[in-house]
Amino acid sequence: MPRPALLSALLCLLAGCREPASPPGAAPDAGARRAPAPGLLEPGHVFRCSPDPEVGCRGVFPPRDGSQAAILWGGEDALRARIASLKAARRSIRIQALIYKADEAGLAIAELLKQKKREGLEVRVIVDALSNLSFQTQWMYFDLKRHGIEVEGYEALYLQWVSAEVKPSDPLRPNKRFHDKLWIVDAELPGEAVAIVGGLNLANEYFRVDPTPANRWHDQDLLLRGAIVGDVTQTFERNYAYCKALKRRLPPLANPDEVWRLTRATLQKIKATPRPSWTSPAIGDSLATILREPAKLELVPVRARFLQSRPRLKETTIEQAYLSLIAGAREQVLLANAYFIPWRELSEALRLACRRGVRVVVLTNSPETNDISSVATVSRATYRALLEGCPRLELYEWAGALFKEGTLHAKYGVFDAELALVGSFNLDPRSARLNSETAVAIREPRLAAPLARHFLRELLPKARRISLEEARGFARPESLADSFKLLFAMPLKEWL
Repeated sequence: MPRPALLSALLCLLAGCREPASPPGAAPDAGARRAPAPGLLEPGHVFRCSPDPEVGCRGVFPPRDGSQAAILWGGEDALRARIASLKAARRSIRIQALIYKADEAGLAIAELLKQKKREGLEVRVIVDALSNLSFQTQWMYFDLKRHGIEVEGYEALYLQWVSAEVKPSDPLRPNKRFHDKLWIVDAELPGEAVAIVGGLNLANEYFRVDPTPANRWHDQDLLLRGAIVGDVTQTFERNYAYCKALKRRLPPLANPDEVWRLTRATLQKIKATPRPSWTSPAIGDSLATILREPAKLELVPVRARFLQSRPRLKETTIEQAYLSLIAGAREQVLLANAYFIPWRELSEALRLACRRGVRVVVLTNSPETNDISSVATVSRATYRALLEGCPRLELYEWAGALFKEGTLHAKYGVFDAELALVGSFNLDPRSARLNSETAVAIREPRLAAPLARHFLRELLPKARRISLEEARGFARPESLADSFKLLFAMPLKEWL
């Protein structure tokens, strides 16, 4: 088989090519006449729910009125809003992130969590078990635990594997990770409850604390108030309950929670032991400078719908939401996504939108700006099919390094400058088939239009448009070295 054909076949296999399926809201078959399906933010919108009868549609939240949202412009405001919410907290704190590092920003948050725990607040944290293995970070988690703060996804002495879920019927289960990003304060106080959701983990690079250009990432969060915070809280609670249930199935002496309970008295005696510090004075000064200013918040009333996809429970809610919104767009689809490896249905939805006259713009990373460069290599191999399907479709690669910016880590879409979908969901097979993910859909031009303007006026000028000729070159590398780079990069997309 010729080398280009072999590479194409392998790419299709590894990218999870599936039988074509009509995305929600897609054009009906020729000759058919159907009433338009209710939109994503209408009560009548129907999701394909989990086929598991014990799950079904129980994980689907309805659209909510009586909510407010504000855009957090940049990592600095995302940090300011988080710190302000912690300082104002009176009842409870719930935090979930794939990554929570023991760096300057992470340790500042940890100190506030311990303070609030001493004041009597309930404090719970969920992290991904495999994404936080540095000794410094593990020590920070231990310090939080010995101060009485629950940290799911962490066990002392790297014993996370004890409670790992293994199912012979699902060999990928250990790789189905918790990628949700949730920050909830005072959920029990309806008038004061606040939630922050989006793409940011908890580390210096996300909050742009380190002045080193490569560590100044670009990401996107939203701050939420009102009825929608209840759905964010329920999402956290069911993730938390899932983690606890995995431990309860173990014998008592193998249950890490039981071990912590038995050693709690000893831990209380040593909790005053100083925690080692690995902080940089220069970065600490940068952190202090950022926190001298308040976050710039402009809350607007919105109609919103909170979404969660849990592939381990066979849910595909956010994937369906993207397909539905693309299919329903009339004028414009703007997608900013860190790890862009579109599967078959998504590629077809984008081509169809483009061919019916919708302006479709996709912004993702190049191998030079992606924190996992091999993922961008695979991403480039998908460009040709998109552009050959509709040459007017606009593909851009982030060139932030030229502007003293790091990785583009955002994951959001804006549709007709009226509706925005912001969350943790990457447009790649990992988010679609493996990771637990969250996102919020909001219909409000006063929020969506500024986000669209920011995309077009602030981000695209820091990006480079990819031509069809370039895309063909990416899919069929001329040099043997580039061919092998693509060949060996493709399997890595399952392990982002």
